[in-house]
Amino acid sequence: MIGLTVVAASSSSRFARAADVSFDGTWAMAPLTESFVVQQWGAPCGPPPVSGTMLPAAPVTIQNRGGELVIARDRRVLRTDSCLDLLPTLARQTHSREARSWRTQCATPPSDPRHAVVNTAFFLAPGDDAISIAETGRYEFTISGERCVADVKRAASMSRLPAGATPTTSSNATGTEMPRAKPNCSAPGEPVRLEVRPSRKLLRLGDVFAFRGVVIDANGCATSTPIQWAIGPVTFDDHMPHTVRPYIDATGKLSAPVGDFTDATFDVVASAAGREARASVEATSSANYEALLAQSGLDSNGERDEPAVAILATNAIGAERASAEDGSSRRRLTFVSIVGGLALILGIVAFIGFRRARSAREAERVAEVRHAEKMRDYEKRKSDHDRQHAEQMRAHIQSVAIAQQQSAAAAARGIDTGPAFCPSCRREFPGGTAFCPFDSNRLVAIAGHEELLAGPAGGICPACKRGFNPGVRVCPHDGEELVPPAAVDPRKGPSVPPVRGKICPTCGGRFDGAAAFCGKDGTQLVLLN
Repeated sequence: MIGLTVVAASSSSRFARAADVSFDGTWAMAPLTESFVVQQWGAPCGPPPVSGTMLPAAPVTIQNRGGELVIARDRRVLRTDSCLDLLPTLARQTHSREARSWRTQCATPPSDPRHAVVNTAFFLAPGDDAISIAETGRYEFTISGERCVADVKRAASMSRLPAGATPTTSSNATGTEMPRAKPNCSAPGEPVRLEVRPSRKLLRLGDVFAFRGVVIDANGCATSTPIQWAIGPVTFDDHMPHTVRPYIDATGKLSAPVGDFTDATFDVVASAAGREARASVEATSSANYEALLAQSGLDSNGERDEPAVAILATNAIGAERASAEDGSSRRRLTFVSIVGGLALILGIVAFIGFRRARSAREAERVAEVRHAEKMRDYEKRKSDHDRQHAEQMRAHIQSVAIAQQQSAAAAARGIDTGPAFCPSCRREFPGGTAFCPFDSNRLVAIAGHEELLAGPAGGICPACKRGFNPGVRVCPHDGEELVPPAAVDPRKGPSVPPVRGKICPTCGGRFDGAAAFCGKDGTQLVLLN
């Protein structure tokens, strides 16, 4: 009892230290970057995910709600008790909160063919004025029999803004947002930059989408420079000729046709002041849209909001030329004095700049070392967690095998162990049945093995329809990779059952047309003549 009190007091103390810090207020958030490493990819999976910026730099508002931070941006809300990834089927599995960190693991359900596991962490820096964000994950899914695997790392940082400061999206050399005055755009200057948003778009066939283009000056103010829109060459996935083409009007509104048009990729070209900015578009059918969106690295709207940019030609600012008349020694002396004074001033400025640059490099080096230490600690914790999960999975597989051996021994002795369940498809059967009639896997008695019934399911071979225990990935009979039971569920066949029944060629037992294997000895059934 005393030990429990000490542990509870220690846990409360850790949480109290984080609760004592006031996070409420305005913070500056640097760009949230994501880096993909493709492990395995095939043509049916579409274009592989590309690294870039998931969210641009922006001011955020933080509130502390029950020990968890709620980070509000313009169009998104981030939380320390959830993951950054927006995959619709991704759900939180575990969450922990310590004195200066928050950790969350999210995963897709076992029945989802888009398998994903994501680990997210928020770290509070010393001084309580900076928070770093780190997220790692792996995506595995199969399209048209092709397995695709990619890893991702996401990172960002937030710094507290001084009281009364006006937040903007301007960034300094270290990537931290700094406040600055809003420019006066009543009289825009010369155009210097063409921006088109989004820079990448996933579009359903038949949809209409409006691209946004703007030409800005050196201060970021929009100018009246006209923009012309066009469609680049179209590449069809089926490599067949098609007469219909996508259309874009003078305002940037794109229409993806349906008739005589199939999955294709092309560029939307915006032109201004003799320069072009290109946004890539991938048009696909509604049937393929969700699968491509899951592996594209785009947001929930199928967009990458980072702009496609073109730098426009501008006139160089010339310097006035000065000349000195060499008329007398006095003028020469004056000229030398002026040049010497300017050289001295430039030398002093250069020395001060060198000292400041050296201090900035040292501060950056210290920050990188601190960040590396945090990432090493995070990776170590993740490795320990993965190892523990693997050990638990091995123990579960061994438990299933032992339970099946016990059930087989009891059946051999003629003992009815009561209701049983299939380790692969999770169906339950009455006593006296030894094998699953749907996938031929040996059954396990429910009595005494309730924890196995709640554990992970096994897999089904798409070729021979046999089921195997959790942990088996490839069918030992024909080498096919196993799939979730829902993918080959025989109950999803025709609504009218077969007229003829089936018979076991080994024991002669008769079964209805929905069964595929003998429930007594696991032999594959044949149709009655």
